[in-house]
Amino acid sequence: MLDSDSPAQVLLVLTAGSALKYAASAWLAHKCKEEFRQVGKVAALYLYPVKSCKGIRVKHGRLTSLGLEYNGAVDRHWVVATKDGTWVTQRQEPKMALIKTSIVGDTLRLDAPDMQTIHLPLNPKVDPKHIKPVTIKTDTVDSLDCGDEVASWMDKFLNRVGLRLHFSAPSIEKRDSSKAVKPWNHAAKGGDMTAFTDYCQYMVMSEASLTEVNKKLDAPAGIANFRPNIVVEDCPPYTEDYIKRMKIGKATFRTLDSCTRCVLVTVDPATGIKDKDEQPLKALKTFRLREPYLEKPCLGMNMAVDTEDEVSVGDLVYAIKGDNPL
Repeated sequence: MLDSDSPAQVLLVLTAGSALKYAASAWLAHKCKEEFRQVGKVAALYLYPVKSCKGIRVKHGRLTSLGLEYNGAVDRHWVVATKDGTWVTQRQEPKMALIKTSIVGDTLRLDAPDMQTIHLPLNPKVDPKHIKPVTIKTDTVDSLDCGDEVASWMDKFLNRVGLRLHFSAPSIEKRDSSKAVKPWNHAAKGGDMTAFTDYCQYMVMSEASLTEVNKKLDAPAGIANFRPNIVVEDCPPYTEDYIKRMKIGKATFRTLDSCTRCVLVTVDPATGIKDKDEQPLKALKTFRLREPYLEKPCLGMNMAVDTEDEVSVGDLVYAIKGDNPL
């Protein structure tokens, strides 16, 4: 028998310890490497420059920490507000669904039925005299008032008085998603910044989930009812419910919580009219309610980006999935 203090015994213990440490490290490395698994591919990308207005379907863009960027425009960096700075969306003005947005050179173009086209600079000069507060839910932040011409355009089309269009210029403060007030806990971290989205930078949804929802409806809903940024295909319905982390190219995402749905999904994107039967919201409430989201049905997932990268339609989507819906 070897003496416990003998050089041979010490060497044996050290060798065994090193072997165990190596084996553990190799197992962890293998596990981490295997955690991200392909779950589908990017079917479509949508940018919504002006909150609650018609989106732009793009073939490529950049996944930034403030939202999807395309040709110098970042998702939901413009918002319509009342004279006192309170945000206005399709919840109050469903006709906003008919305002078409497009990027033309270095301008944002707005079109609407029976209205003349109006162009706005993508990067207007920030004049301190035109910095005004705007309130999104419980957050009030500074923004750039885009002027009287577009304000009058909005008033005329929406038959309102006193509307203003605001822009979150790069030099202006953004909202921190971690400060969002919700009836349930959410996973946003300090520094998860956004401009005028309801809550966070990205909403991800699968084509198969929409197909499954439409089985419950007499008249099918379109993807535009739900306004995702990233649509995933080649996956089973509700795959997104189980995604904890996601990767597209070098871009990495964290899931913050489920995207809860409200009356906005009842607006027909083609007519700007709310469905009289409150569909598809009514149907969602029959099979997409779960804890801790109370009476709000869930469809799609809210996500934040940790690592930025370019993205294109057709890119593979990888995920780390959990056993239970988030």
